[in-house]
Amino acid sequence: MIQEVVCDALFWKKQGRERFAAPSARFRLRSDGPPLSLKAPRSRAVLKLCYTGSMKCLALLLLAALGAWALSAAPERHPAYEPKGREPSAKLRPDAPPRLVPVSARRRYGRTLPAAAQGADEAGELRLRGWRGERVSAQALAESAAGFKELAAEPCLLTDAAGKTFPARVDFVRCTLADGKPVADILDGEGVPAPEGIVRPFWLTADIPADAAPGVARGTLAVRINGRRLELPVALRVDALTLPPPPQWRFHLDLWQHPDATARWHDVPMWSPEHFALLRPEMERLAAMGQKTITATLVDEAWNGQTYDRFRSMVGVTRKADGAWAYDYSAFDAWVAFMRDEIGLRHAAIHCYTLVPWSLRFPYFDEAQGRTVRPRLEPGTPDYENFWGPFLDAFVLHLREKGWEGDTALAMDERPDTLLLPALDVARRHAPALRIVSACDAPSAVNEAFANVSYAYGICERLVPLAAERRRQGKTTTFYVCCNPARPNTFMASALAESEWLPVMAAHYGLDGLLRWAWQSWVANPLQCQDFTSWPSGDTALLYPGNRASLRLEALRNGIETCEKIALLRERAAERGRPDALAPLDAALEAFTVERGRQEGVHEADLDALDRALEAAADALAD
Repeated sequence: MIQEVVCDALFWKKQGRERFAAPSARFRLRSDGPPLSLKAPRSRAVLKLCYTGSMKCLALLLLAALGAWALSAAPERHPAYEPKGREPSAKLRPDAPPRLVPVSARRRYGRTLPAAAQGADEAGELRLRGWRGERVSAQALAESAAGFKELAAEPCLLTDAAGKTFPARVDFVRCTLADGKPVADILDGEGVPAPEGIVRPFWLTADIPADAAPGVARGTLAVRINGRRLELPVALRVDALTLPPPPQWRFHLDLWQHPDATARWHDVPMWSPEHFALLRPEMERLAAMGQKTITATLVDEAWNGQTYDRFRSMVGVTRKADGAWAYDYSAFDAWVAFMRDEIGLRHAAIHCYTLVPWSLRFPYFDEAQGRTVRPRLEPGTPDYENFWGPFLDAFVLHLREKGWEGDTALAMDERPDTLLLPALDVARRHAPALRIVSACDAPSAVNEAFANVSYAYGICERLVPLAAERRRQGKTTTFYVCCNPARPNTFMASALAESEWLPVMAAHYGLDGLLRWAWQSWVANPLQCQDFTSWPSGDTALLYPGNRASLRLEALRNGIETCEKIALLRERAAERGRPDALAPLDAALEAFTVERGRQEGVHEADLDALDRALEAAADALAD
């Protein structure tokens, strides 16, 4: 007897180069037969239903299809290329000519206030300074009293002191909504036709070649505003010191990846060639941040469904009719091999989540019942070990065959010791060679023994002696932020300088790096709005669909580069017996404390002071 129909429908309408889904429709049909799928024109309507061949089933099927078809008239979720929203405004003099002015790269700028009201210089040039091998950024505002019927940047080339040229990327800074307000955050090389407002930012990024000649590299940022070409000189001082490429950075960066989000956004099957082609630029950008981990999932919804998209397991688990277990590693193998061999994270740790999911539910397909079951298994019970013991035995053998055993860790996230201890007992008996890693609120006798631990931001003061001792033992100690603290963080409402300030705090406390839970765990449509349930807007992702960087992402990367420069300068000073050269740098780092980080409005000034100290140390230690 048919009891329920399930119809998940996604409708797509094209706007520019993007694709956006309308809300889903759900109808239900339950029975005991095999599943049937239907695809309707102009939609993707997947009917997960069971049928008996009766006329009643056919009628229900047609009803579900008609319901899905009707949703194709649903309003678009992205009605404009940029969202509208509340923001302060003021007018320019009608006769004011268009202009292009340099501004700080550590602030965001609105669309409707004159440049002068937002701290812009009246004239000048874009000035940057960096080491060879470093990425540097600058920002300029285009201003037009008449608005923008045309606004586009030309390609930018810089010429170093030896006459060698290298490109600088120029991005238009798009807005998305956060708490109902437009926030400048999306770096988009394509720009926006006829953008709103009287002021719009452009972001210039230069990756200084490792063989660039020391001295000043010069170029021009050229922008067309309503038929008029405006130019702004660019002057980049290239220091003689060299920053190594990101794979050699020591800063331990752990940004969790979410392949399901990319598949949903682009409407492609998981782990298909199309999926991997879309993941490639996103993961290459992540690798260029100095990423040190690969996020893998051993269970379905390790975090109990907190995200817009599912976190599906990369290992299929089946209990055979005879009671034996079978495992499908095809997704896990494809993902890990892709990240290691194609993206270049050859030596990255493979963090596998998790033996202790938040729901304690462990789905698997039961052949005897012909369906997926989701039992709740408590660590320390026989049922828990009966599930995980065979799993880990087989998993270790598989990792050994692939040559990945030494790089793989069993990962936990904010689980209490009462659950961890019995789970660890199973892990030690069945997978003793696999390391344990975890994010934890605070140190304990249990987690201090883990190979890699990330502790909450608020307790970093307490971690100094512990981190030093763990480093002597060859262990990694980092800190993390997520939906808290309110400040400093990488939220849409955070001051932009906070994203750059955060990683530098690791250098102050002698920590190894930073964990942030989300690289691209997108909300429904982040190009329109970053809000998600009760979480702070922007908490779920640093990257935008289409491999678009965010201002927050670039600021975070700048802070990581600063940590690398600090480490290199300390080594150089020790080699040359010049600890005195680091005195201004050490003094500037004193500002990067937990309590000061919670204050409003201090982060940009702290970073400016640190820049001056870094430049002084680099000059003192130069050849």
